[in-house]
Amino acid sequence: MSQADVTESIAVDAPPEVVWPLVSDPANYARWSPEATGVRRRGGSGTWRVGDVFVGSNKAWLRWSTTCTVTAADAGRGEFAFDVDFARFAIARWSYSVTPTPDGGCVVTESWTDRRSGVLGALIKPSGVLIGRGIDAATHNAQTMRATLAALKAEVEAASGGAGGR
Repeated sequence: MSQADVTESIAVDAPPEVVWPLVSDPANYARWSPEATGVRRRGGSGTWRVGDVFVGSNKAWLRWSTTCTVTAADAGRGEFAFDVDFARFAIARWSYSVTPTPDGGCVVTESWTDRRSGVLGALIKPSGVLIGRGIDAATHNAQTMRATLAALKAEVEAASGGAGGR
């Protein structure tokens, strides 16, 4: 994977084996993300695997959907990633890692890599303004990633008995 344009992390007071199944299932993202509204899986069921495809629905000012293909799904390494495409345009790669900490918790890292490159990328980048994401995708994504990770942390820690903030 190439260098991420934006990376955000948060410590979660829960073991990786509790957090991993949550971040490795895109159907959960609508609960945490300020933009994600749903996922429709295209075939398959159960644990997500490399090559699985889903349609991700989102909303800022306007609603939009993208086609996403899982590119990493490794519970042992705590890595989950998917590429996002709109029509035939490469848009982004989103990835999550879950890393154990010595105290029995974990750190969840969310990363976004802009895949819009070349002439086609330059043509599609302004669409972010049209749908309400603004001109600066990296800054916008950093903000929504922090909100997403905070909501994930709150959900997991509440379910595990309201662990104190880290």
